[in-house]
Amino acid sequence: MEKLEIFNNIKNNIANLNSNELEEIFKIIHKNNNNNYTKNNNGIFINLNWLNEETLNLVNNYINFCIKSHNEINKYEDICNMLNESINKEEIVIDATNANIKTIINNKQKVSSSMKFYLLKKKFQKQQLQTNIENYLTYDEVLLF
Repeated sequence: MEKLEIFNNIKNNIANLNSNELEEIFKIIHKNNNNNYTKNNNGIFINLNWLNEETLNLVNNYINFCIKSHNEINKYEDICNMLNESINKEEIVIDATNANIKTIINNKQKVSSSMKFYLLKKKFQKQQLQTNIENYLTYDEVLLF
């Protein structure tokens, strides 16, 4: 990547990071470049032109990792929300390879939260058992006296 592309990527995506991730970026910069930043009452300011190419790549890679992590977390939160919404439905089909959830038949029933957990756990166990049944089957050894 060219330096200009890296600068733009850092500038555009740094606003999406939380304070812990920003601290980690500062640690990367502080570790690799001694005192190449300005500090005042408003915070710490870093001129990206002062950083060497290795440090820029480390910061850019870390920002890309953080953005990908945020996207994955959001995806799984959406799946959990869909599961919570569809738990009252009669049948739930879960495709684990694509992480898609399809709900069939809108038949609402009143079910306690512990029962919801039990049913969800049972469905996941059933799917695992169907795919790996050979791993669970063993032979009994018979001892004769």
